[in-house]
Amino acid sequence: MKHLGLWVLFTFTVCGCTLSLDWFHQLRAKKAVAKGDFHSALKILQGIREHDPDGPRAVIAARLGARVAQVDVKDYGAAVDFYKHLVLRSDDPKERKAAQKNVAQIYFENLQDYNQAVFEYERLVKLELSPDEAFRYRLNLAKSHFHLNNLTQADHELDTLLSRKLQPDEIFDAKLLKANVEVANKNLAGAAKSWEEILKEFPERSQREKVALNLVVVYEEMKDFGKAIETLENMRGQDPNPEFLNIRIERLKERRINQPGAQGLKR
Repeated sequence: MKHLGLWVLFTFTVCGCTLSLDWFHQLRAKKAVAKGDFHSALKILQGIREHDPDGPRAVIAARLGARVAQVDVKDYGAAVDFYKHLVLRSDDPKERKAAQKNVAQIYFENLQDYNQAVFEYERLVKLELSPDEAFRYRLNLAKSHFHLNNLTQADHELDTLLSRKLQPDEIFDAKLLKANVEVANKNLAGAAKSWEEILKEFPERSQREKVALNLVVVYEEMKDFGKAIETLENMRGQDPNPEFLNIRIERLKERRINQPGAQGLKR
């Protein structure tokens, strides 16, 4: 019994020392952040998390470490590690969901690791989401497939989106990406039809984002120079740089004249 009592006392002392050290390191990390010494803070917080990954202080360290790594240090790999720790070990469902969102966003936007982004967004779209979240995450999932040249899957994700009730801006974004998928698939006729529909359905936003230039490119690829010229001419009253349009129109007229069998065409 005497030995057992000594063992319990030793265990309590060691654990208490460990907790005290973690608390002390956490205080040091906070002071480093306050001083703007973010790299030192990050190392300390990583040490706390690695020392006792299942402990409550590791979760606290992960919260601060994720922000320092992502915002202050721009160490996106470290940020992902901290956020994944929160996904696995936080007791707060909202925090786990927010951490998963950040993991997917970092892989997609910052690391441009689209394979991993697909995996993370597929996890996200299975969660309970607001309509806006459901749209944005699936759109980014489709974009990730697009970047990976998984065009069939990208098209499938977009069809899933467009089958739902969406806001006008969301429909615009989804149809815009769908037209780009058709271009990548060399379905130029389908892409031209999609761009035409977008221009007709969303004239104001199409003008802001110069959608008509995408249509011009497709017409050029199809060697339909007449329609390409007509589209550019329709932009003259809207574009702030008409000289650029004039130069492009003249070049297209030259190309049209130089086409086989077009010698009789006039400029």
